[in-house]
Amino acid sequence: MTGPTRLSVRPTQGRSSVRHVTGHLTVRVMDHDADGARVGLIAAQALLLSGDEVHIQVSVAPGGWLDVVEATGTVAYEGAAPSSWTIDADVGDGGVLTWAGMPFVVSDGSTTHRDTRIRLHGGGRVLMQEKVVLGRAGQAGGDLTTFLAASDDVGPIQEEHLDLGHRIRHLPGVFGNLQSMDTVTALGWTPEPCGEPDPGTTGPGETYFRLDRSGAVLRWMGIGRFRDELCDPTFAAWREEAMRDYRRRRAALRGVHAPEPGPEDIGPERILAGRSGVPSV
Repeated sequence: MTGPTRLSVRPTQGRSSVRHVTGHLTVRVMDHDADGARVGLIAAQALLLSGDEVHIQVSVAPGGWLDVVEATGTVAYEGAAPSSWTIDADVGDGGVLTWAGMPFVVSDGSTTHRDTRIRLHGGGRVLMQEKVVLGRAGQAGGDLTTFLAASDDVGPIQEEHLDLGHRIRHLPGVFGNLQSMDTVTALGWTPEPCGEPDPGTTGPGETYFRLDRSGAVLRWMGIGRFRDELCDPTFAAWREEAMRDYRRRRAALRGVHAPEPGPEDIGPERILAGRSGVPSV
């Protein structure tokens, strides 16, 4: 049995301390400074096979930053046993976690579950993007359930459970013949939407809503694979906003002027055409 992938980052006087343990995924440090790092997640073996239980544990120390980039998409393959993909993240006071997810493809005959649990402390912030595709080429897709639970020092911020099982999603008013869903979730602050498209102009459905406390969610749903031109630019803009505010706060603590972010702060992986790649299926 493969253990969890563990990843933590902590600010230091020199380069930030990045510690990681390989599980189903391995970590590659792409860039880092005294406060945090940008890392890539790479599959250490074939994923997501029947019975696989992928578990990723992430910790951002107070005042640190971490930008996670999934190198490729993931396919949940057909099998008798269910599979799962779990993210367990803890972000300290003043820390920032950003996570650029790639498509999670649910193939015919698969039963899989995505579980995301986030804990914020103090002024911590999280920005996550999750892409779901129901079915490989020519398929309708298997059964998927997702669960998101986010909390801070006060209590719950957001809880969401989605049942996209094959039978449930075809009921009236649920998911119908849609195959793709892209969700950008901001926690710890409430960014504004990047423009307000008319309903249906970027796909059959797009929704922006503010959480009751600090946070916002943008969701896009579509028929095709990934023709979403709404969530990727929003993720990039919200990430730039989160990192700009973060650097200003860190500079104020040090008593220095924070430089304005340039294109490099968005990250080259976000500039690739569309950021809409689906793994070869």
